[in-house]
Amino acid sequence: MLSADFAVFNVDQLITMAPAAHPAASGPLGIVERGALAAQNGKIVWLGPMDDFHDNVRLDANATAINPHGRVVLPGFVDPHTHPIFAGSRVNDFYRRALGERYQEQLQSGGIMETVRATRAASEDALIDAGFCRAEGFLCNGTTTIEAKTGYGLTGEDEAKSLRALTRLQRLTPLKIVPAFLGGHVVPADFAGDGDAYVARLIEEWLPQAKDMASIVDVWADDGAFSEEQSRRILGAARDLGFALTAHANELGPHGGARMAAELGALSVDHAVYLDDRDIAALAKSGTVAVLLPATTLFLGSDTYAPARRLLDAGVRVALGTDYNPGTSFTQNMQLVLSLAVLKLGMSAEEVLRAATINAAAAVGMEDRVGSLEVGKFCDLSIFTVDDYRSIPYHLGANLVDTVVAGGGVVVQDGKTVLLSAPRA
Repeated sequence: MLSADFAVFNVDQLITMAPAAHPAASGPLGIVERGALAAQNGKIVWLGPMDDFHDNVRLDANATAINPHGRVVLPGFVDPHTHPIFAGSRVNDFYRRALGERYQEQLQSGGIMETVRATRAASEDALIDAGFCRAEGFLCNGTTTIEAKTGYGLTGEDEAKSLRALTRLQRLTPLKIVPAFLGGHVVPADFAGDGDAYVARLIEEWLPQAKDMASIVDVWADDGAFSEEQSRRILGAARDLGFALTAHANELGPHGGARMAAELGALSVDHAVYLDDRDIAALAKSGTVAVLLPATTLFLGSDTYAPARRLLDAGVRVALGTDYNPGTSFTQNMQLVLSLAVLKLGMSAEEVLRAATINAAAAVGMEDRVGSLEVGKFCDLSIFTVDDYRSIPYHLGANLVDTVVAGGGVVVQDGKTVLLSAPRA
């Protein structure tokens, strides 16, 4: 019999995201009706029908046991695209866009560089303080893993400062953080528009410096950011150093970046709004995940959304993320993103839930540890105040999360964070 220090039982819909997790798991989401789950030392050790629980699991004397009868249990959301390390505000950008200013114009007049100036001026401790509060925001919305990008320093020291902040933040919060180096965000004014000189400095000095602090390297391959050739140089050098790859690509217009990143074996291509048939074929062939960010499209006031149905019909694995950042998507609510994906991307309830969990885990190289409820994986889950998973995207903009468990410990209860004696990430 298995010992457990944590259990949820009598769950109306235990959604594993793993149809092979148990013979009783049904459908594409691997749903166990009236299910139960047990964990020990932060990892899942058993799951299945409630009727089999007591024959297989013995709870420790001080175990935590939760009975979420009448509610839905999901794996913790995995947000594969966030920018949580920054200082300052871009509220002015938001309102100027409402009056007709285009985002491309803001890239020239201020935009990202406003955040860069504020982030450079902030201390490492100030960035950690802000990041800690933002980590709570993710957890309260049911997200237990994020990919967290730098990209608002754009000097060797300021990018290193951001990576150090992420490293320290992982030790302070139960939120799992996958650090991504985004020195290739935009060319800062320091380089007077000389993108090639900036790329050379990034490759020769900053990438090796980031090796012990980041696991993924990102670049923005798009109009107004980096050319296909510059992006290829950055990602190629990163691959040679052993980094996993991803790319912001084809957000603002057609560009060779998406296809180039897929050809280099990137984990994901993010935004992916303007794709042609060759781009989609390259993603399908490489297995690169398309991370779609509909909240960004909404926040920018655009009516052009990523071609989710074409991607799905071509066999491309699709993930969803918030793109949480101060300028173009100021939300941490993955539930809102699910609603937008149904309304604007034409995705089903089953497709959006997989996109926010197991597919998103694949996009950040964590599919073997998070994104589904399976024996051996981290016990990361959320309990929602609905009795049918289809109700989650249906509630537009609401936070339906009641309880969040990360690493087998309750970190959100009654919608509020709970202080743990030690982080569980």
